[in-house]
Amino acid sequence: MPNGLLLIDKPEGVRSTDCVARVRRAFGRGTRVGHAGTLDSTASGLLVVLVGSATRLSDYVMRLPKVYRASVRLGAETDTCDRTGEVVFRGDAACVDEAAFDRILPSFWGMRMQRPPEISALKVNGEPSHRLARSGRGGVLPERPVMMESVRRRSALADGRVEIEVVCGRGTYIRSLARDIGARLGCGAHIEALRRLSIGPFRVSEALSDLSALASAPLRSPREAVAPFHRILLTERAEARILNGLPVPLREAGRYVPGTVGFAGGLCVEGAGMIGFADREVGEKVAGERGGGEILLRPRANISVRDEAEGT
Repeated sequence: MPNGLLLIDKPEGVRSTDCVARVRRAFGRGTRVGHAGTLDSTASGLLVVLVGSATRLSDYVMRLPKVYRASVRLGAETDTCDRTGEVVFRGDAACVDEAAFDRILPSFWGMRMQRPPEISALKVNGEPSHRLARSGRGGVLPERPVMMESVRRRSALADGRVEIEVVCGRGTYIRSLARDIGARLGCGAHIEALRRLSIGPFRVSEALSDLSALASAPLRSPREAVAPFHRILLTERAEARILNGLPVPLREAGRYVPGTVGFAGGLCVEGAGMIGFADREVGEKVAGERGGGEILLRPRANISVRDEAEGT
């Protein structure tokens, strides 16, 4: 059974779900397939597709930092926040120079609240927001916290157009960022083109661009997906317990390897034949020791990678 990650350079005009469907047909309709983060149909770039048991890692791959390159058009805000929408506000882009543009960008860095566009894949009472909006049943979506490590100008500002590069976390909408930049400048703005360059260690330069060649495309090891995380290299005994769904005392689990990405309340765990994630919890107090209870690692999601080369 195939098991791993497939990097696709998604072209404009193709939906992320269409890419998933093509991969499923290529590997067999019974194969589990998912992706680690939607790209709008009008956007291009890296789509990480998970195949087989690697689909269990989807939530964690989504936590990896992402890099986008976007072309922003100043002077008009649209209802979709990109070039496909109807203009809802026009302003004077001629009054904005590069110094003014650069001056506002740091205000978007760090953790901040962001309102997603109504035309999005977000679910509202189980139904996609874009479907509600297009049927006249939509409304303003609530703000939610997002993390933007940096927003930088990457081209000259000419004729109201400028390129930016964004390093951000899960759930960030670059279309919303363009809208908010335009609002801050007072002239309106929207996205003309958007491309995702990377997700964690994965680069679009390594991705497959020929979707007709999916059946022969090699899968990447699931281990690559967890490499950026803080993790524990498990002892043989700890690995056996984790695979059997049993908690392991943290102090007996194995060797800690620092990474660049973590998640609240847990750690990545890696053994000779498996990778996964475990929650940290406080167990019973250890007899004869001071302090609170024993810190335990309780399995949360794990997959076997002992035969990771098979089916690839």
